[in-house]
Amino acid sequence: MTLKNTDKEYRIVIKNKQTIDTETDVIKEVAYGDYHEKNGKQYITYKTENDGDVISSIIKIDGNEILIKRKGSVNSSMTYRTDRKHSFMYHLPYGCVEMEIETQRINSNLSENGGKIEIVYTLSVQGEKYFNDMIITVNKKVTA
Repeated sequence: MTLKNTDKEYRIVIKNKQTIDTETDVIKEVAYGDYHEKNGKQYITYKTENDGDVISSIIKIDGNEILIKRKGSVNSSMTYRTDRKHSFMYHLPYGCVEMEIETQRINSNLSENGGKIEIVYTLSVQGEKYFNDMIITVNKKVTA
């Protein structure tokens, strides 16, 4: 669900295509947020809504590593890096699930004018493997 937070400077679209066995599902979020650079790192911040609860998200791009943190009804800290696997806990209102990310590819082309991040990764949850292709698009809003 999208929050109508149109006073923010950037439109952020997160599209994740996830495949398990022969089933493919596409999840898409649209939000308005901010982008900034600090100490050689890039940051995207935005808020979305899930069943009436606001979830705050931050994406940090630091060279060949991307961190996506979420806080709200869902809490997680997911690190994408092509040279190592990352285990983490995914906190949901009804409990926690241990997950592991193995990143195959990261492409990031962002600036203050916007851009795109592509992450190809495998998510392992309780022995099941989910193959993911995520694209995060950041567009600076045009002011009249």
